[in-house]
Amino acid sequence: MDRYNGREMGSRLARSVFDIYDSQANPEGMEEELPSFYLPQGQGGILPGNLIYYHIQTTNPLILQAGQPEVENRRSLVCDNLDPKTSQGHLIKFTFNSIGLIDSVTYMGSEEIVLQSIWSFVGLHENYLNSLTARYDQGIIPNAVEFLSENWAIAIYHEWFGDFCLRMRQSVQGMTDIQNVLERAFETTKNGEGITREQMEDFKKLVEPQTTRMIQDETLEFIKTNMNHLPMYYIPQKEFE
Repeated sequence: MDRYNGREMGSRLARSVFDIYDSQANPEGMEEELPSFYLPQGQGGILPGNLIYYHIQTTNPLILQAGQPEVENRRSLVCDNLDPKTSQGHLIKFTFNSIGLIDSVTYMGSEEIVLQSIWSFVGLHENYLNSLTARYDQGIIPNAVEFLSENWAIAIYHEWFGDFCLRMRQSVQGMTDIQNVLERAFETTKNGEGITREQMEDFKKLVEPQTTRMIQDETLEFIKTNMNHLPMYYIPQKEFE
């Protein structure tokens, strides 16, 4: 039970107890099945030197082929600006699975951060980080925490962003070009080898321009709908007409 999110487990338990005492429920029709849990699990605390520590990790590790260990085909991203002498600054670490999804986020630093912000990263693809891995390796972005606090990232932390991503996945899955990408991705991963960053770039080239445009338009619509919480984004005037 320690593997899963306590809030999610409590919600599922409460719903089960409610069903038992709900006069409208039909106990005979209830299926006896093991519940599935999806929310990330987290730990946190205060370390010596008054350092704030958080570690958030997925509860559903990727299994491409049963019985085989997952292939490590991309390095973790570690940005360390923490001064061990003064305990000032911060360290943040992202780990990824073999298809590029964020498996865990670890933060340690002197500055308090919004826990929900790093929580929302787990399960997203590394592409949502706006090329952070490549830019950090090239020295373009020396401080990942500050980069992820800039205006461009605020939409990722919005409470409805997860629902937006789910709707987009459902919308594009039936498109011919996306079907082609999914088929190729399946062939690539069926032996448990995962998808490298180079292969991901090749897959992106297979997406038709109209599909890309549709995703862009839907993203603009999401921002426009939630403009009261996302005023830092610029929307082209024609999008309001």
